[in-house]
Amino acid sequence: MHKKNIRRRFIFIILIWFFVLAGGFLLPQETDAQGVGIKISPVRIEDLIDPGETVTKEITVTNNSDSGKLLYVYLRDFRAEGEEGRPKLIAPGAATGFSLAAWINISAEPQEFGPNESKTIPFQIAVPSDAGPGGYYGAILFGTEPPRLNLDSEEKGAGMAIGQQTGALILLQVKGDVDEEARIREFTTDKSVYGTPFDIEFLIRIENMGNVHVKPIGTIAIKNMFGSEIGSVRVNDGGSNVLPHSIRRLTENWQGESGFGRYTASLLLSFGTATRLGGQGKQTLYTEMIFWIIPWRIIVPILLTLIIAFALFVLFLRLYKNKAVKKAMAQAGLTNVRLVKKYQGSSPALHLSIIIAVVLVVFFIIMSTTYFFLFA
Repeated sequence: MHKKNIRRRFIFIILIWFFVLAGGFLLPQETDAQGVGIKISPVRIEDLIDPGETVTKEITVTNNSDSGKLLYVYLRDFRAEGEEGRPKLIAPGAATGFSLAAWINISAEPQEFGPNESKTIPFQIAVPSDAGPGGYYGAILFGTEPPRLNLDSEEKGAGMAIGQQTGALILLQVKGDVDEEARIREFTTDKSVYGTPFDIEFLIRIENMGNVHVKPIGTIAIKNMFGSEIGSVRVNDGGSNVLPHSIRRLTENWQGESGFGRYTASLLLSFGTATRLGGQGKQTLYTEMIFWIIPWRIIVPILLTLIIAFALFVLFLRLYKNKAVKKAMAQAGLTNVRLVKKYQGSSPALHLSIIIAVVLVVFFIIMSTTYFFLFA
């Protein structure tokens, strides 16, 4: 009995520790974003300014938590990272030729926010009179920790997450003789042959070779094999920018239930600043590509049915021929005579039937293999 009690106590203690540890893991853990609890509006500011001009803007900052917060201001430059357009925040002045942080004037004093309180904070952008035409890029961030700047490395804003709306990006274009130049690097689909129903993803890669950001907007027109336009897809309705010396990846989808044959997708994009505003005027980019839609789920069963029907037809002809011969011999009183025909080679009709059967079987094998390889 004594050993059993010791064993029960041991198991009881193990269970208690298990639930304590499990409870520690299962309790809601507050993430950095939840701890910050900051909302900033707008998250993107775009403007066109003359050299030597100063403009005043506003940012609305909201403390989304139930406790008071002391928020600090961060100023950063940014540039594009990767082809998805993610902004990479870097130390002011590190973006040679595109730095904007030094032109932003905003109060550096920490701002006291009560629970769920919003404040509108003004700031100025003062463009030097000798600033060259082109694009300049910066960001204003707010956080609960004072800014710490490491000049030896490119930092990303001390943990501030632009995607969680804790900062505002500023894209500024200084008027003048800017260089607006872009091209389509790639326009493809994720596959070249689709079944039905279909979901076609168009991949578009735009390269900006100029010195100012561009915003390519347009459509993809889809035409069938007869040249009739049967659909269109809007491209970049969200107004994504392509920063200088970078490539931006855009994806759009076109879906449908039925289709057949060869299709042509034509991409037409426009971008650029009007000449009256110091730009080069509207420019267009155009390219096209081809894809196929094959309703395998319809074609394969039909083809299989035709092959079976043809085989049954050939079998029926043979049975009918043998029955007719036997009937004729019976009418002639030759029921016990076995007729042996000298082989003279296959008849042209039979030879043609064999060729057609072989061709259909081979075609069926090829189509089935293609179907299972691409769509199974």
